[in-house]
Amino acid sequence: MQKNSVIIQPYLPERDARLIYSLWQENLALTWPIEYERMLAVLAANEPKHFVAYSDSELVGCVATGISWNSGQKTGHLELLLVAPYRQRQGIGTRLYNTALQYFQQAGIHRIQFGAVSPRFWFAIPRNLPSAIAFFEKQGWQPSTLLSDLVCSLKDFVVPEKIRQRMLQEEITLVPTLPEQIADAIAFEEREFSGWTRYFRDYSVLGDTQDLLLARDRQQQIVGSLVMLSPQSHPQRPEFLWKKILGEDMGAIMAVGVAEKERGRGIGIALVAYAGELLRVRGVDNCLIDWVVINDFYGKLGWRTWRDYYEGSLEL
Repeated sequence: MQKNSVIIQPYLPERDARLIYSLWQENLALTWPIEYERMLAVLAANEPKHFVAYSDSELVGCVATGISWNSGQKTGHLELLLVAPYRQRQGIGTRLYNTALQYFQQAGIHRIQFGAVSPRFWFAIPRNLPSAIAFFEKQGWQPSTLLSDLVCSLKDFVVPEKIRQRMLQEEITLVPTLPEQIADAIAFEEREFSGWTRYFRDYSVLGDTQDLLLARDRQQQIVGSLVMLSPQSHPQRPEFLWKKILGEDMGAIMAVGVAEKERGRGIGIALVAYAGELLRVRGVDNCLIDWVVINDFYGKLGWRTWRDYYEGSLEL
């Protein structure tokens, strides 16, 4: 092998994981600090297939991919592309990228997306990584919709009285799920938001049923739901990914949904407000809501943009 030549080969966790973490530290430690164990968990998820680039026995780059399914259709995900800083602009990133595309084509995948479903590093291209945006634009990607992560401090958060009165008027109660109620909660998700069913199933297995907030009508039928995260949640939960940035007392709200026929009654905003108060009691300060398109909805309660992303996909 010629000196400084680059060989691309499949990822082997026992050989490559620590070296990829070192690449992360060199490239992203200041903007996206992450714990090694959490990086490893993301790399092991979503039908993974990753590739690494070696030069003279030194790992100089990597690309991570995954697959998701929706209605029987496969989508490929480019989850991570890193090159050692001193080896950038030498074609290594392009070779890794093309290797990933070839893998997707061989797997019969016709649509790829930057980012992934949970667990993931990002759901789209971070706006604070301009070199990544420029790279993918050069490869033919056209970043489109601007999406956001939002954060709110919950130190003094309470449910606004207007929302509390509206829920009394609508005869809606909002309470965490009890273990014996999880089957009903899963059935509601399957019926209304099938893509979120796994959160209710998986987190109940982890013992986090208290993190599944339900809205019920006067007949005690479930009409809305969301998922919470607090310092008391199971430590393996993927929402803890950016704890090194948001702090040990971080929390999160996700998968906010109201049954279609029940919308327009203020249930969605009430779910978020009641979750915010519950999380404050549980010791949360910075509360993250990720993958948001309509910021104004959460802005009514004090959530503000934390980081932005450009959605991007490519047809093969």
